[in-house]
Amino acid sequence: MKINFKHTINLNALRIALGSFILGTVCLLLFKSSGDTGFVGIGFWYTMTAALVNVIVLVVVLINGLLHFTDYKEHLTTLLAVLTNIPIALFYINLL
Repeated sequence: MKINFKHTINLNALRIALGSFILGTVCLLLFKSSGDTGFVGIGFWYTMTAALVNVIVLVVVLINGLLHFTDYKEHLTTLLAVLTNIPIALFYINLL
């Protein structure tokens, strides 16, 4: 994966987006499989923290994309991957 990216910011943003997705899915699955309401609180605070981190990452990638606009395909791919977490998180919230 590292070979495909010229900018390490984009690679790190994809790692953060993937990590957010995996941890959010684990929280949801733990809640659904155990029924323990404690996981709802953990999942809520994790979602708020992940949202803040992903917004910061999104802004950094946007700024990097504006500074290095010749690599727009790489930046658009990264932005799309980070933005994909929003509808997934909304869908998970509706499952609760």
